[in-house]
Amino acid sequence: MKLPRSSAVLLSLVGAATLSTAARAQSLGPPPVPPENPITEAKRILGKALFWDEQLSSDNTMACGTCHIPSAGGSDPRVDMGSRHPGLDGVYGGDDDRFASAGVRRHLAGGDAAPDATFGFEAQVTGRRSPTNIGSAFFDELFWDGRATSEFVDPETGLVSIASGGALESQSLGPIISFVEMADEGRTWDDVRTKLENAKPLALATDLNPDLVAALAASPDYPALFATAFGDPAITAERIAYALGTYQRTLHPDQTPWDLYEAGQTSALTNAQRNGLNAFSSSFNKCSECHTPPLFSDGSYRNLGLRDIAEDNGRQGVTGNFDDRGRFKVPTLRNVALRPRFFHHGDPNWSSLFLSVFIYNQGAGFFLDNKDPILSSVFFSPSTASSIATFLEALTDPRVAAELPPFDRPTLRSELGPAATLSGQAVPGSGGIRPRIDAYCPPLTGAQSFRVGVHDALGGAAAFLEYSANAIGYGGPTQLVHRTTLQGSGAGAGYATYKTDLPDDPALVGAQLHFRWHIRDQGTRARTQWATQVFL
Repeated sequence: MKLPRSSAVLLSLVGAATLSTAARAQSLGPPPVPPENPITEAKRILGKALFWDEQLSSDNTMACGTCHIPSAGGSDPRVDMGSRHPGLDGVYGGDDDRFASAGVRRHLAGGDAAPDATFGFEAQVTGRRSPTNIGSAFFDELFWDGRATSEFVDPETGLVSIASGGALESQSLGPIISFVEMADEGRTWDDVRTKLENAKPLALATDLNPDLVAALAASPDYPALFATAFGDPAITAERIAYALGTYQRTLHPDQTPWDLYEAGQTSALTNAQRNGLNAFSSSFNKCSECHTPPLFSDGSYRNLGLRDIAEDNGRQGVTGNFDDRGRFKVPTLRNVALRPRFFHHGDPNWSSLFLSVFIYNQGAGFFLDNKDPILSSVFFSPSTASSIATFLEALTDPRVAAELPPFDRPTLRSELGPAATLSGQAVPGSGGIRPRIDAYCPPLTGAQSFRVGVHDALGGAAAFLEYSANAIGYGGPTQLVHRTTLQGSGAGAGYATYKTDLPDDPALVGAQLHFRWHIRDQGTRARTQWATQVFL
C-alpha cells in the first residue's frame, strides 16, 4: 500500500520544524477496516485471548504474542543463540546465518518428536526475523515478502471471505498451522478446533488484564467466547482470523512524540529530535522516500544489498517476477527504537539503531544484484546518522513501550523460565553418549498433549519411563508408565515420546511429577536425568 503523498506531505519533509500545523504531514488516523469484519468489542477480546494463549500451539509452548511483544516494538525480544538459523549452507557460524525467531520442536502428526535435519531436537527457527505486528493493519500485504494478501480466503471452504483489506486475516492463520512456528506436522483446522473446544482460555498465562478477566468471568471457555463474538459457539478458521485481525486493528500506535509535534505541540520533540527530523526529511538523505510519514513506510519492496540473493529471494518467491529478487517489504519505523534487531535477517552486526541507520551511508550493502537504485545517491556522516537515530526514538508510542492499553497483555508461561527442572546425572550409553530427557511442555491440569521424550539414546533399544510423586533417587519407589522401542538406529540416535492428557483435577494444582527414562543399552542400563514437572 502506498500512502498518498499530497503537496502538504511533501512540504512537511523540508523544514518540518518551522511549518505550521496545517502544512505538516497528515496524522496516521485509524486503520482501515474491511466491511466483512467490522470491529466489535467481543471480537477484540476473543482475538486478544487467542493472540496471547500458548495453547493455540500444538505443544503449548508458543503463542502468537511470543514473537510480537509490545515492549520490543511488536517484534521478537529473544536474541539468544536459540534464535539462530544456520542459513542456506546449514552450518552455524557462517556469513549467511540469520537471527530470527525460535518456534516449536519438530513433532510428527500425533505429537511424536522426530529429529529435524537442521535443528535436531531443539526448537526450529524461522528463516526471517518476526516483523512488528503493531501498525500492520495499514498494509495491504503482510510478511516480509507480502505473501499474506489483501484478499482473505477461508482455508476451510476455499471461498473468499474478505475481498480487500484482509491482509491481517490472511497473515494470522499461517503460523497456527506452520510446523516450524506453532504446529505438529500435518496439523489440521479440525485439530485446532478440538483443542480450543477443550482448553481453558489462557490457562497457562498469568497477570491477566482486567478486560480479559471480565470476559472470562462471563464466558469461561472458548465456545462461549466465540458465541459472544459471533452469535453461536462454532469455532472455525475464518472466525479465528476475524478475531485475531480485529484485535490487531485496535493496536493503533498514534501517540508518539512525533504525532504530538505534528498536532502542534512543538515542545513534544527535543531540539536534537527536530534536527534529526530535518535530516530524515531531507531529499538528500532519501529516508522519507521509502519510510514515508505518517506510517513511515510506503509499503514498497526494496533490496538493500545486505545479503546474497541466493540466501533468500524475498518477494520473487511470491510473485515469480525476476525483478523482485532479493526485495523485502519496507517496514514501518514506528516503535523501531524498541526493537532489538533490524532487517529481515536480524543480523546482530547491525543491532543498534545508530548502526542500522549508518549502514545506508554510501549505499547500504555490497551485493549489487538488483540493489535498489535509490541507495546509490545516499551519503551522510556519522553525526547525521546519529541525529536521524535520535529522531527515530521520537516514533515510540509510550503506551507501547510501557505495555499500557491497548497494548497491555498477560505474562506468558514461557517468560517464567523452563517448564521443567532437570536434576540428577544421566548414565552414558553406547558410544559414551548420555541420553537426554525432553521435558519442556508446560504441565497443566486438564492439558492435552503433555509430552515427555528422550533422545540421544541407542536406536532400537527398549526404553521404559517411570514416574513418582516424589523426587526420584536410587532405589526410590517409582511407577512404570510407558514402555516402547526407540526410533532411530545407532548410538545416540534413538528417541521416543510419551504423550498423555493430564487430569482436570483441581486437587493436583501445586503437585509435582517426576519422570525418568531407562534405556536397555547392552547391559549399561543407560538412563536420563529425571525431570521435576510442576503443575501451575
